[in-house]
Amino acid sequence: MRKLEGIMTDIDEILSMTLREFIERHKRELPRYVVVGEDVTFKNILNTLHKSIDYEEKGVEVIVIVDKDRKPIGIIEDLELIEILSSHGRWSLSILRPPIGRKTRKIIDLLNLPIGHIARMFHPVLHADATIKEALDHMDRLRSRYIIVVDEEERLLGVISSRNILSKIIEKLMEM
Repeated sequence: MRKLEGIMTDIDEILSMTLREFIERHKRELPRYVVVGEDVTFKNILNTLHKSIDYEEKGVEVIVIVDKDRKPIGIIEDLELIEILSSHGRWSLSILRPPIGRKTRKIIDLLNLPIGHIARMFHPVLHADATIKEALDHMDRLRSRYIIVVDEEERLLGVISSRNILSKIIEKLMEM
């Protein structure tokens, strides 16, 4: 029973850790991401991702879109890229600004669209002093697997995935 209480205390420690602390402790395990300006076209994003693929290492999971001041304004997850290009995908194009209907959409038009028009409107951004629990709550509300972490000046510090957090909790449970 005491061991279980110790594990629960360890899990509570993880949940109360700040995002800054989590990034500092687990930087090498966090998702790889690419930062791009909002005016970059979808085609340029695909080209950048293609060049960055290294089959011996994990690839880029997230594209963080920033405004002219380098402040995050949106995010696109790796799987969303496939959904965007798929004519049979479940991905909703309703988040595009301006909206592009699936029937009228052409791949060539989509490729020339600035990435800022495709980025998630309710982007998962939190300040570095927020806790892991707050990050999980925020991800759950937005149905996102990722959280963008920013500093006091709203500059990007890193990206944390729900998988990263779950992995650390499972490690504690496995110590039982």
